[in-house]
Amino acid sequence: MSESRIPAIITNLYRLVDELESLFPERRFTLDGVLVGSIGEVVAKYFYNLDLLPPANPGFDARTRDEDHRSVQIKLTGGDAVSLAENEVIPDILIVMRIERVSGFDEVYNGPHPVSLLAKKKVTKRRVKTLSVSQLRDAQSHLQRSLNDEGRIGRLNALFLKGVS
Repeated sequence: MSESRIPAIITNLYRLVDELESLFPERRFTLDGVLVGSIGEVVAKYFYNLDLLPPANPGFDARTRDEDHRSVQIKLTGGDAVSLAENEVIPDILIVMRIERVSGFDEVYNGPHPVSLLAKKKVTKRRVKTLSVSQLRDAQSHLQRSLNDEGRIGRLNALFLKGVS
C-alpha cells in the first residue's frame, strides 16, 4: 500500500466515528489504543525510514536503519498526553506525534528517551507514566531532533489539507 493512501484512510476513520456518534449521542467514540498505536508505528516507519519490530516488543517498536541500529519507541496521540510503560528496557529514541483530524501529523518530540522527565513521574497501577504534549514540546525545544523525516511529514500532511477522500 502506498503511504499516500494514509490521509484518506484516516479521514474515513474519522467519518465513521462521526457517524457512530450521531447514531449514539450518549457515547463517545475515540480513535485510540492499539489502532492509533499501529497507525503511529507505520507512519513513523515511513517518516523516519525505520525497521518495525514485531508487535509487543518490550520497550520499543523499531530500529533505525543506520549503522547504530538505535532502538525507537513510537507514540501517537489524538489527545494532550502519552503514556509510557515502565520497562527495564530504555529505548535510545522516543518519537511522539499528535494526529490532527484536518491537518495530519504533528511531531511533538523526536529525541533521546526523556529519562529525567520520567524520573519525576509516579507510576500508575497499570505500570505507566504519563507525559503531557506540552512537557514534551518544551523538552524538544532544548534538543536537536534525533531523526530526520526528510520532508515526509509535510508531504503527507499536504494530502490532508487538500481534503483527500
